[in-house]
Amino acid sequence: MINFQNPIPLLAFYADHIFGERIDVFIVTAILIFALHGFTILFLTHRYSSFINKSAEAWRVRVSYLVYTLTMLIIMLTHLMDLLYFSYVMDCMKVFPDPLMAFYFSGEMYTTLGFGSYQLPPDLRGLPFVVGFTGLFSASISGAGLYSMLQELARVRQSREANSNSTT
Repeated sequence: MINFQNPIPLLAFYADHIFGERIDVFIVTAILIFALHGFTILFLTHRYSSFINKSAEAWRVRVSYLVYTLTMLIIMLTHLMDLLYFSYVMDCMKVFPDPLMAFYFSGEMYTTLGFGSYQLPPDLRGLPFVVGFTGLFSASISGAGLYSMLQELARVRQSREANSNSTT
């Protein structure tokens, strides 16, 4: 028979043993990355939408595919900046002996591949969770932004086709 007890002591145990004192810096870093990444994606999607809706000129729709591709490149660069920022914070806090190891760890955890065998100090055992969740949600934000841009492009193309069919 399962005995469900008060979960508060278990949560306090996890907070004391998984998330140590130095993990707070990384949680603040993750919040900062979420905010910056989210605002960047919102800015890019808004600018893309205003670009293709700006006028009725057909060349804008054709060029929008190139703009969309460039936007994907910019979004990939924002993910690289996220990795570099995590690596920088890890290097400043001397989590790993060299900066390259911090970058590899950040990359593996951010992309949730996690096949490396890194030995973390006991007070930083929760670090993979923080970096992994940051990468997971940043990728989700990016995917949602790119999807909304494609929807906007499809909407503009359909309305222009409908307008051209109604005028003929």
